[in-house]
Amino acid sequence: MERSPALRRAFLAELTPLAAAGWAALAVAVPTVLRWAIDRGDAGVPFLTYFPAVVLAALFLGWRWATAVAIVSAVLANRVFRDEPLLFYAGPQQALLVVLFLLSMAVLIWACAMARRLVRELEASTEREEMLNRELLHRFKNLLATVNAMALLTARSKAPEDFAAAFSGRILALERATGLLGGSSARCSIEALVEGVLEPFRAGDNFTLEGPACVLPQDACVPLALALHELATNAAKHGALTAPGGRVELRWTLGEGEAGMLRLAWREEGGPPVADERKPGMGTQLLRPQRGLAEVEVSYPREGLECTIGIPGVRPAAR
Repeated sequence: MERSPALRRAFLAELTPLAAAGWAALAVAVPTVLRWAIDRGDAGVPFLTYFPAVVLAALFLGWRWATAVAIVSAVLANRVFRDEPLLFYAGPQQALLVVLFLLSMAVLIWACAMARRLVRELEASTEREEMLNRELLHRFKNLLATVNAMALLTARSKAPEDFAAAFSGRILALERATGLLGGSSARCSIEALVEGVLEPFRAGDNFTLEGPACVLPQDACVPLALALHELATNAAKHGALTAPGGRVELRWTLGEGEAGMLRLAWREEGGPPVADERKPGMGTQLLRPQRGLAEVEVSYPREGLECTIGIPGVRPAAR
């Protein structure tokens, strides 16, 4: 398939119903014209030229359209190219021929449909592997940038003699935060999640965290941890946390009701001016609406990046 890009595209193409119907009609018309041109069905099996058409229809159009091609082809060939059409109820011999024809068509369509499914699953697996490789590389680069940012933050806020102990503590905090990103969490406290993810990036009062105590649904825990880690890493690489006076405000509010909408607002200030041109990267895939995060909006004012995240199904919790 890799050596035949056109064939690969044909296998993976998602055709509209109108286009698929056109190709199915062609799959019936071509073998009919071919059979008529050869001997008008006077010799041999009249259905012979239709078998390749059914195979191609199953491979490129799917089993439903292939079934339609097989039925129309059988009826057409039976009526046009046979002096006495086969009838299922005409006798045991004709009934056996009809059953064998239907069985052979069913086996062909099933085998081709399985081949089509395998090709598509292989393509999806390849795309998934490439995406995971890109994400792994992105995470590795982010990890190196985070460690560098933590070293600068620690050196800025601690005396030289306290640097080793403070930096070691940040590394352990980063390890705990990384564990949050890769695991599958049940319902979790938003305070614990925010503190765990942002702890490696905190130095003095560079973060302001404010919001009510609440419990996040299971689907939102890991996506929110990934989004906050991406925002913090970006702030440490390019944003507010690169400047000595840079700050990040993270505030959240909870709507009324037992399962309201939680809205988090991330705002950076005191960092370098945000560039007018920004290239989308791997990190932008984490900052988008997805399962668990109903709303994600990112804006880039000159003063600093701003992001708003909406999470449904959040319950209040006692502090």
